[in-house]
Amino acid sequence: MMRALSGPPSATQVWEVLAREWPALGIWVLAVFGFGWQALAQEGIGRGLPAMGIFTLLMTAYLGSVFLPAEGARRWAGADVRRVYGVPFALWFAGALLGTLGGLPTDPPALFGGLAFLVWPTALVLHNRAAWGPIPALVILGTLALILIPGPPPADPVGWAFRIGAGLWPLPLILGWPAATRPRAHLLYFGAVLFVWYAVEFDRLPALPLLHGGPSYFHLAAIPLFLWLMLLSGRLPDLGLTFRWAGRDVLSILVHLAGFAAFALPFGWLTGFLTPASTRLGLPEALLRLLAIYLFIALPEEILFRGALHVHLQRALGWPPLRVLLLSSLLFGLAHLNNPPKVGLYAILAAVAGFFYGRTYLQTGKVTTAALVHALVDWVWGLLFSR
Repeated sequence: MMRALSGPPSATQVWEVLAREWPALGIWVLAVFGFGWQALAQEGIGRGLPAMGIFTLLMTAYLGSVFLPAEGARRWAGADVRRVYGVPFALWFAGALLGTLGGLPTDPPALFGGLAFLVWPTALVLHNRAAWGPIPALVILGTLALILIPGPPPADPVGWAFRIGAGLWPLPLILGWPAATRPRAHLLYFGAVLFVWYAVEFDRLPALPLLHGGPSYFHLAAIPLFLWLMLLSGRLPDLGLTFRWAGRDVLSILVHLAGFAAFALPFGWLTGFLTPASTRLGLPEALLRLLAIYLFIALPEEILFRGALHVHLQRALGWPPLRVLLLSSLLFGLAHLNNPPKVGLYAILAAVAGFFYGRTYLQTGKVTTAALVHALVDWVWGLLFSR
């Protein structure tokens, strides 16, 4: 039973939490020291140290969610609106500080855009209610329009088709929402999830790399922001955000990884989608790539598609698990329609992969296990094949 945040935890409580979730602490150490070594080697102390410090804070907010007493933290945040908006403003301030320390010129529109990206979905979640109506539906469509309409137009027909399709697919879903389940729709929460997803997917965030050629600050900040939204909405416990894996969890990972490989390898060879890669990485670099894929691609995507969208659709629609799994897998495949070349084949493979990731999540109840299947697929694909 989660306890409310009535005061600072005792040393015994802290030790119990660390002993229970020690893998998360180990991953945090590997990520921070790996990035810190790269930052200092590439940028020197002047720029590398601030980048390392801000990266450390982001990873603490990200992986620290594993240790959080979710219900107590939610009650504490809900007690004061200043606490609710404290996290997005802190994330925005850290980005502005990074730009200042890096000597970047002040760009007011970019600063305002970064603040809007962090604050707007928080406002949607804060005002979310279990209801269906035209006003929340219009807010969702307007929110998506703000993401999709501005910016340079796509250079190819596929880009145009994906942008138009991404903007329109929520409309029939909203209009066709079964009448009996509309009181459970939570449309503003749905809009907040889509807003964060589209902002990252369509690269609508301010360009602020932590390092030259390195990860963007706002892309990384989207991860703790999304976890904060899950906390505020009472859905953080649904994720199964834990690295405490039993033997049956490892078995589920292996079974579903093998199941996807049994489909993907023949499909890839027969369609010409997969060809052997011409280069090979050394073992240390390959392992660091696996860690990066897991932390910054696989786990965030699984938190979004399995922990947020799948669970929301299951709650709102009340369909049988297999039917919801097929719908969420289809959405996962459609989300990859902007991945050239051969976008159709990519989308099919992504939809099938989403089915196996989703089955792992449903079987184990842990988004971290689904993310490992996802990361291993991407990792092996990147090491052995090209497309």
